[in-house]
Amino acid sequence: RGSAAVAEAAEAPAGHRHRGIMGAMILGLCIFNVVDFDSRSASSGIRGRRSLLSSLYLSGPSTLLPWAQHHLVDVTDKPDPEAETALFWHIPKSGGTTAKRLYQCMGQTLAHRVGGDPRYGHDKEDELIVFEPHGDKDWKVVNVDTSIVPGILRAKELGLVQSHKTDLIFTMEPQFAGEQLYDEDNKGRFLAVFRHPVDRALSMFYYLQTASWERSYRPEWANMTVMEWSTLPNFEANYVVRKLIGKKFSETVDEMDLIIAKELVRQRFIVGLMTEMNESIRRFNVVLGIDEENERNHKCMEEFGVLEEKKEEVAPEEEANDGERKLEEVSEEVRTHATDKKNSNSHPKFEPGTPEYEAVAGRNNLDMLLFHYVETLFEEQKEIIDSYLQEENVEEHEEDVSEESTDEVTEVIEESVGETQGDEVLQEFHDESIPEPALKNGDTLTLDGEPLGFTK
Repeated sequence: RGSAAVAEAAEAPAGHRHRGIMGAMILGLCIFNVVDFDSRSASSGIRGRRSLLSSLYLSGPSTLLPWAQHHLVDVTDKPDPEAETALFWHIPKSGGTTAKRLYQCMGQTLAHRVGGDPRYGHDKEDELIVFEPHGDKDWKVVNVDTSIVPGILRAKELGLVQSHKTDLIFTMEPQFAGEQLYDEDNKGRFLAVFRHPVDRALSMFYYLQTASWERSYRPEWANMTVMEWSTLPNFEANYVVRKLIGKKFSETVDEMDLIIAKELVRQRFIVGLMTEMNESIRRFNVVLGIDEENERNHKCMEEFGVLEEKKEEVAPEEEANDGERKLEEVSEEVRTHATDKKNSNSHPKFEPGTPEYEAVAGRNNLDMLLFHYVETLFEEQKEIIDSYLQEENVEEHEEDVSEESTDEVTEVIEESVGETQGDEVLQEFHDESIPEPALKNGDTLTLDGEPLGFTK
């Protein structure tokens, strides 16, 4: 089809040729986009996480935005928390508040809304300051509000990322923050928890009716039905795609924007799902270098309900009767646990096929497609995240083997020539003989060209 489109464009009148070629290019990108990217490598281990990006799609024309290409690390790159600064995109009503409170509890230094709150007196400082907003709790924040555009610009001016004063940045403006805060020498890694677009939109609709403490409080929605709200001209349609691309709500988003958003998420985001919060947090912890066995971290995860619990044995008939109900209860508990009451809200649920559901889904058609794509990525990225740990285990094993080899050499030399002389032999061997890295198991060790009578 792509070839036919190009041929037709070449034969078209001059006035239509440009549009024909552009249409063929977009068609080509769409073809690449729908190709199944699950071309797994036959090999196991570390090579496994490379398979996600080895498909035909990424071998074709790239639609990765320049700021994402140059300012963010690739999903397949092994995390280096000391060198990179992570950013959590807080999508409203998608578990971001829970994640923020969890990492706050763990003692991570965060950059988010509280840091720029005038009540704490550091919002006008001309330098970055790490402070504890609540004296009775070990919660640390930097004095910038990275959740909004003005705060991001202030954080850029003060060199937030370059200072390495924060462990994790929270923002609601991923495109702007990624473009402004990072550079090629100070790259970032993006994390986000995604939620089904209809569930998220409805939760936001009911929440903002009463959330007077929020900047986007909408009391006028209180007397509206979902059907009335979904037809508003200023309805917040395709929020996720729009934010990823950096388009204003007055601008139109289309299929090309969806393609760009998909590639951005696939190559530059560690994705989480609100319905899989435990596993999502586990993956984020791996990327952030957080030790879950640490007493404080473990306690926080337990408190926030994001630890995998051992499944209790139940009778088959009881499991059959109550399994679905229990799953729903646990799922809801994970979504709402440890958030303050004012941030959670009960509201009616609408099933697929109902007028309300279809109306909201229709206004979020691109977000719906992106979310289903993210669900697939979530499954694929498990292999990638687990490979990070495999690399760490390999490195630790190599260090252990190296130490064991050194100890064995020392022991043999000391047994052969005595402890005192052995120290001299080892030092001379280290300084003048074959460098340690050049030796392989089975090589004969020598000193001044003479064999020592044993092998590495």
